[in-house]
Amino acid sequence: MADQSRQIKLAAAKKKLKEFQQKSSPTSVGVEKGGGGGGGGGGAGAKKKRKVKGLNQHDASSTGRNSPDNDYTDTNGNGSLTEEKRPLSSTESLRQLSQQLNGLVSGSSAAYVNGDSPPAMGERELEGRNQELSAALESSNLTNSQLNTKLDQLAQQSQVLSEQLQKERKEFDQKSSKEQGAMREQLQVHIQTIGILVSEKSELQTALQYTQHAARQKAAEAEDLNNRLQGTKQRVSELERTLSSVSTQQKQFEKQNKEFEKERDSLRLEVFRLNNLSEESKQQGSELSEQIKLRTQENGAMRLELEDLRKRLEIADLMLQQCSSQSDPSNATQQVQLLLGEKQQLEAHNHQLMESISQLQTERDCYAEQIQEEGRVWKDKTEQLLTQVSLVAEERDRNINRVQDLEASITELQHAAALLSQEREAQDNAEPQSSGPSESEVALQEALNALHQEKHALTAQYQAQLRDNEQLSRMCTEQETRLGELERQLESQVQEDGDRRRMLEDVQSDKATISRALTQNRTLKDQLAELQNGFVKLTNENMELTDAIQTEQHVKKELARRMGELQEELHNFKEQLELKSQDTQGLMEQRDQVAAQLQQYCAGYQTLVSEREQIHHQYLKQIQLMDRLQHDESQGRMHLEISQNQLKQAQDYLDLLVKDNEHLKTEVKDLLNSSALGSARDQGDGVESQSMQESPEQSTSIVIPEDFESKKDMEEFIRGALTRVEAERDEARRQLEEEHRHHMAARHQASMALSLEQQHHSHTDVHDHDHHHEHDHEHHHDHDHDHDHHQDHDHDHPHDHDHHHEHDHHHEHDPSQDPHSHCEHGHEHSEGGVPVEVHQALQAAMEKLQQRFTSLIREKADLKDRVEELEHRCIQLSGETDTIGEYIALYQSQRAIMKQKHQEKEHYISMLAQDKEEMKAKLAELQGLVMRLVSERNDWYSRYTAAVAGAGSVNPDLLPVGEDLTHQEHQAHSHTHLNADSGAEAMEVIPLSEPTPGLESPSSQAQSSGTSQTDSKSLGPKEDGTAQQIMQLLQEIQNPQGVLGSPPFLGENPCIPFFYRPDEQDEVKILVV
Repeated sequence: MADQSRQIKLAAAKKKLKEFQQKSSPTSVGVEKGGGGGGGGGGAGAKKKRKVKGLNQHDASSTGRNSPDNDYTDTNGNGSLTEEKRPLSSTESLRQLSQQLNGLVSGSSAAYVNGDSPPAMGERELEGRNQELSAALESSNLTNSQLNTKLDQLAQQSQVLSEQLQKERKEFDQKSSKEQGAMREQLQVHIQTIGILVSEKSELQTALQYTQHAARQKAAEAEDLNNRLQGTKQRVSELERTLSSVSTQQKQFEKQNKEFEKERDSLRLEVFRLNNLSEESKQQGSELSEQIKLRTQENGAMRLELEDLRKRLEIADLMLQQCSSQSDPSNATQQVQLLLGEKQQLEAHNHQLMESISQLQTERDCYAEQIQEEGRVWKDKTEQLLTQVSLVAEERDRNINRVQDLEASITELQHAAALLSQEREAQDNAEPQSSGPSESEVALQEALNALHQEKHALTAQYQAQLRDNEQLSRMCTEQETRLGELERQLESQVQEDGDRRRMLEDVQSDKATISRALTQNRTLKDQLAELQNGFVKLTNENMELTDAIQTEQHVKKELARRMGELQEELHNFKEQLELKSQDTQGLMEQRDQVAAQLQQYCAGYQTLVSEREQIHHQYLKQIQLMDRLQHDESQGRMHLEISQNQLKQAQDYLDLLVKDNEHLKTEVKDLLNSSALGSARDQGDGVESQSMQESPEQSTSIVIPEDFESKKDMEEFIRGALTRVEAERDEARRQLEEEHRHHMAARHQASMALSLEQQHHSHTDVHDHDHHHEHDHEHHHDHDHDHDHHQDHDHDHPHDHDHHHEHDHHHEHDPSQDPHSHCEHGHEHSEGGVPVEVHQALQAAMEKLQQRFTSLIREKADLKDRVEELEHRCIQLSGETDTIGEYIALYQSQRAIMKQKHQEKEHYISMLAQDKEEMKAKLAELQGLVMRLVSERNDWYSRYTAAVAGAGSVNPDLLPVGEDLTHQEHQAHSHTHLNADSGAEAMEVIPLSEPTPGLESPSSQAQSSGTSQTDSKSLGPKEDGTAQQIMQLLQEIQNPQGVLGSPPFLGENPCIPFFYRPDEQDEVKILVV
């Protein structure tokens, strides 16, 4: 409609222009074209500028701001210019007509002299007309600016209204979403209640079917019982006849059972005798095994004695080393004599041990003949071990000889060293300036080094021999363990053979008894058959005789009996009917109980739902706590990384400090070496100087100052350091003495414990004790090494060293003799044979075995009785387990039904959750579409207002006089009224009329005018598309997931009738119809 009215107005304007052109004369038109282009144009332009300066600045800004709207009104280029000049052309036509009339009236009186006056008057008139036209243009521009401001105000009003519409729609959407959520929750509750009712109905139906089936079974059982009663009555009569015959047969069977019991007792006595024989054989085997154990214990004792000898050799080596460190030759000779005496004693003891070993070999060979092939193998291995032992003894003798030679050479070197030290002192006194070792000292030192190397080589050989001996001992223990395993296998095989023999004898005896019982049963059956035949013959004869006499009496008795039976059957039927009625009442009560239990189950299910929600809330809280803990852990890791970096920095700093300390130590050593040359003159010989040079390497706890003030301070510091070193050396000697005492006491206790354990313990304990002695030997070797390490400090105080050495020798000599004498005593005790204590222990073991055998026989008899009782109970339990299996099958079937229903409910709940999520997404889409529709409507409304305003500005003559002002006032009044209403309701107003930096080009005006028409034409299909999408979304929201997603128990239309009313807290109370 707007486009049609606009076209009509344009046609009317064109007609008026044509009429105006026809009325205007060609002369006036020519004057306007000639004079208006030159000076008139400039004057009009100047006057226009002056008038524009006097205008209001607000109007100018509004015209500049709304220039696109002015461009929008120019729809077709030149046509717009004619539309703007339309009111000016009408006034000009009136004026020209009035001037022509005036000219005609005054034309006769005017006289043209040169033709200059009329043109001048025409120019002035044209200038006036131009001024009037410029004024008219300015007034039209003012009106256009006012209209543009009105358009802006109308656009703001439209935006305010659109915002109000959006807010109202959002509120409506929120209310609708709340209502839909309440409806969804009500639907879920109704669905749950329907599912519960359906499950209850199915359970009640199954209970009814079960009761009906039970009633039918009971009716069938009653019929079967009636039939059985009749059959039992007939059987009772027959059984009474057979009782007499069976009683006679039972007496005969009792006599036969007594005979069988006597035979069973005799068989039991034979079994007991055979068991005694087997036990005696076992005892003999145990005695043989104990003898083997005693032999192994004796071998272990011999090994222990060999180890004692080795340890004594080590002690002798230690004594030799101590002798080598001393300077007095008298003490060395005494120690050598003592060592030779100990050597002779050890050789004598070794000879005795060899004799005892030969005796043990003979005994072992005798015993190995009894044990077949395994004893021979053991004998060969022991002979190999003996050869190795002899080789070890020979090597030990060679080592002793070499040690003696070395001791002699060491004593000679010590004498030579003493002489050299005296000569050196004399040379130092004679020539104080000369310093340095002589050639003889160098030769002696080289000889000492060579001797030390030989000593180390000997110790290495000695350790290798010890390792070989240890390997041999391990081989012996492994062979002994193999022998024990073979003996155990033999014993187990003997036991298995005895058990097999017993089983065969039992089977044979059982077969004999079964064959006897079968023969007796056959004879009894034959006798019973003969007795039955004779009894049948007698009964037939009696029946034939009595049939003729007692036929009438028999008929009467049968009639009376039948009457009594019928009465009894009627009474039984009445009792059965009463029982059935009681059963039906019980079933009805059970049904009521089941219904009550179902109600309780429903209440429990509701409580479980509430508990599940609480657990979900607790789970969320725990997740929050876990997040916090993870955050704390990440912070802790950061702190740890920081602390680790700090530690690395501290370690680097410590490494730098250690390097600095080492550098300072080297400098201090150089100072001490330089000072030692000067202090050696005052303090004595060169041996002390060497010890002083070596002492700083050991004493690391002395704090060395950086600078010494004088030489005296340095000497005092060195003397203090020496005193500290000597104090530390004394403390180390004391600690060594205490450790040596503890070590010797422990060795003495171990030797005493060995003698006791040889009589009471097995070979495994002996092996553990050997390992303990090896550990003591290693500790003693470490102690010797420490003693050699501290040998350099003993040169400073020889007197203290001699005293210490004598004290150690005294402590070492006494315990070495005690275990020797103790070992000899043990050997003398072992030569006499088996000790009394062992014999008593064997007797006690035999008594215990006899008691154990008798107790086992009793337990075996009790266990047989117990097995019979258990078999009887198992038979009873098998019947009960069958009934339990039936109950379990029923329970499993019901449980499967409940599980299936629960799975269906969970599936439907998940479907509802998916529908809820889809509903949220669709609501979001609907909101977006509504917003788009609102924006499209706002665009359409703004364009419509712009078109209406453009039409009003084109043809103001169409409006009646005075209506233009009234229309403008009405628009302003309505605009202010709308602004007042919208300002009261709207929260935020977005300003759309922002100042533009400048005016756009006329080409953009033309483009905007062209696009406005195309946009106004394309609004229709877009709005139709958005409306269709909104309708589709509404249909999908009304039908979520279609009919396929509904559960099977709701049917095709999942609609539940219910009434709801919201509370004050927006909670819905449902009343299901």
